[in-house]
Amino acid sequence: MSSPLTAIPLTLALALSLTTTAPLWAQTTAQSVQTQAMLLGPARMETAGGQLSLFGESGASSYVAIATGPDCTETGSACDSIRFQAVAPPPAGGDPVADWQADGLGGTLAIGADGWLVLSDEADLVGDAAAAFRGWARLVEDFQSRFGG
Repeated sequence: MSSPLTAIPLTLALALSLTTTAPLWAQTTAQSVQTQAMLLGPARMETAGGQLSLFGESGASSYVAIATGPDCTETGSACDSIRFQAVAPPPAGGDPVADWQADGLGGTLAIGADGWLVLSDEADLVGDAAAAFRGWARLVEDFQSRFGG
């Protein structure tokens, strides 16, 4: 079952960010995974079997995330944890995994069987879903700036 409201228009997001005095992240409920995903960019959510699947965009990168929990709903209100993934084309050379780790950028970077780079990260959603999405946004921004995607 998916929500009828699956994406926030960019103009609305920009208007909200320009007309508020507090950071936009702080003005959402901490448990609203759906709202946090839409603050990063367009997102689509689906639920099945106690997990919430998110297909979204953050900056110029697309990502997929799976939120889980015993009573996980389509808004993410009862999800306990989330696992994010993004991919980028195969690198031209060098050792991107070693470079990523040496720079201490976080998450887990690996080279998939097809040669594409796969960035993964897991976060706890209990108490502050906004923190999980802020961390992912920073991580995927570094990933995008280094490797595209």
